[in-house]
Amino acid sequence: MPKFFVNKEAINNNKAEICGGDVSHIAKVLRLPVGSAITLCDGEGTDYEAEITEIKKDVILLDIINVCKCNTEPDLNVTLFQGIPKASKMEYIIQKCTELGVMSIVPVMTKRTVVKLENAQAEKKKLERWNKIAAEAVKQCGRGCIPKVCDVTDIKNISAKDFDLFLVAYEEETDISLKSVLKSNDKAKNIGILIGPEGGLEKSEVEYLIKSGAKSVTLGKRILRTETAGHTVLTAVLYELDELE
Repeated sequence: MPKFFVNKEAINNNKAEICGGDVSHIAKVLRLPVGSAITLCDGEGTDYEAEITEIKKDVILLDIINVCKCNTEPDLNVTLFQGIPKASKMEYIIQKCTELGVMSIVPVMTKRTVVKLENAQAEKKKLERWNKIAAEAVKQCGRGCIPKVCDVTDIKNISAKDFDLFLVAYEEETDISLKSVLKSNDKAKNIGILIGPEGGLEKSEVEYLIKSGAKSVTLGKRILRTETAGHTVLTAVLYELDELE
């Protein structure tokens, strides 16, 4: 059944409206007639089984037949704190982590971050682009929630205490494995993951986070690129905590 995202405000009293580019896609590409069944999603984890009642030039009207929780969302709430990388790597990270089930992504400025956002306008433009990529990835993978790419923050503003478990992937960590930490924190539901930029994290940054409750972990014998590390850790978290059954 085709699935389309709408704002929650577009659903009222068992009625719904689809506007924008999806109107043309439904009417001219899919050629769905009145009476066709489709699934609507409000982007917050709720699915609506709906039936098309009228097709107009710029809007499609529907009746809501059934409401249910989207079953493709993980029970874990995982936030990725990503040291901003160069070029299009951030877009790749957002896309892949969205597909896997991350709930939010926070771009982070660290001491070794090379990318500089010149002003508020440049940051706003980047965030609009990044959130659009997250929304497109959600449509492709069938999720029910659209992860938010949050405002850029400095690493000093991160507090590990806000999470049940906060993981810092650190290439100089040699003793504590990701697997061991996950096994000893298997009840965690609200999880943070920090990945450094291309140059990695400085020791002082890691020490600062450990003092606030973070766990520094190694990802094994090989050093992963920043665009690889995030979804590697996310996959391990989902697997070890039984979200990839």
